Amino acid sequence: MKTKNHPGILLLAAIFIFAAPAAGHADNLFRLYPELQVNGFYADNVPFRTTNEEGDFGTTMVAGVYLDYTSAARYASLHYDTFVQLFAHQSRYDRAGEGQYVSATDDENLSPTTKLHLDELFYRDAPALVAITTSDQAPQFNSVMALLLLANFQASINQFNAQLTHYWGRNWSSELSVHQTTFWGTGNNGNHGNNGSSYIQGFTAATDYHFSSRFSLGVGNRYYDFQFTFPGRPDQQADWPFVRATWEPMRNLSLQGMVGVVISHTQGSSGNQVNPAGIGTVAYEFKHGEVKLYGGQQPELVSVYGSVGEIRWGSGLILYDFTQRLTGTAGAGYYDFIGSGYSGDFLSWGVGLSERVNKWLSLNTRFIQVRRSETSSNQFLPSGTTSGQWAVGDYYVVGLAVSIEAFRWSWQ
Repeated sequence: MKTKNHPGILLLAAIFIFAAPAAGHADNLFRLYPELQVNGFYADNVPFRTTNEEGDFGTTMVAGVYLDYTSAARYASLHYDTFVQLFAHQSRYDRAGEGQYVSATDDENLSPTTKLHLDELFYRDAPALVAITTSDQAPQFNSVMALLLLANFQASINQFNAQLTHYWGRNWSSELSVHQTTFWGTGNNGNHGNNGSSYIQGFTAATDYHFSSRFSLGVGNRYYDFQFTFPGRPDQQADWPFVRATWEPMRNLSLQGMVGVVISHTQGSSGNQVNPAGIGTVAYEFKHGEVKLYGGQQPELVSVYGSVGEIRWGSGLILYDFTQRLTGTAGAGYYDFIGSGYSGDFLSWGVGLSERVNKWLSLNTRFIQVRRSETSSNQFLPSGTTSGQWAVGDYYVVGLAVSIEAFRWSWQ
């Protein structure tokens, strides 16, 4: 079966979010925000490669629009951005309007005991420096951003999630969810060029017992289906039966985790592979800030260009409010992608300050270091990357962000 693309899901999600009638008689609120972010930076490795590093001063700009809708039964949003990247000297790296970001979310209260969450994301071939210098994921990023940065952003992604949760009374709840991700290779990597894509779909079913409002324990299964159009890349399926728990030992501290084994099968091969897997989260809130830690190991697409394996990762973020308007951040993230014929390591860390001048303008400054190392027997490495060596980039960023409520409409 060939890898599928789902460009229509985003449009359908947007139509559903903003055209479907809202339940309930409470006020409905619609808001529209034009957005602009401008950052000046110095990067000591503009092409982000292992040899022949080049430094330069530059500017990144993000322009877009954000709109949301709120009612008693629903919260929905739609977000669009496009990007500009300009350099003082190395104009061959200039980009304008090539990268696109679109996301849509919808949270539905179908009944007092049933909740539905939908979200859709589309990210098209944005330059790596745009993500490094403007992303609110920096400095710890996430696994999708790490995978795209490993590909040097010679790829695009479409991602869809749907989750239905039902509460069966005081103690029992169940969850059904579906996840779909499509990666398109858009760079001239190896012999595949623009001709390949990778498709992942997954289904999760789980049931939890809530011993109290602070502790729950549950069991479930997550199914993965990996499909590729790259030549010589066999499809793969996997099941992850797991046990999971949530615990709040005190009011400001929460812990979540799931653990189990992954049973995977590669088409065209005999036998199955069995590997441990688990995910953990720790979050702590204090008077002036919060600390969040994430980590784990699970099956994942480990290369945009068609390799399945495991991802092992750990990331953390500290937010501290020095004043009501001035916030400091410090964070780091490490991602280790291990697959057949390919392995990639991505490490990032940084610190920053952000000051909200007023309700529509904020200023920020930060330092971010990004490291990337890849080893491949299939020539899937970005241009200028030496197998097994680290590409290192330091980024010094100063910028501003503007978001203005341009339109508001409420009705009953």
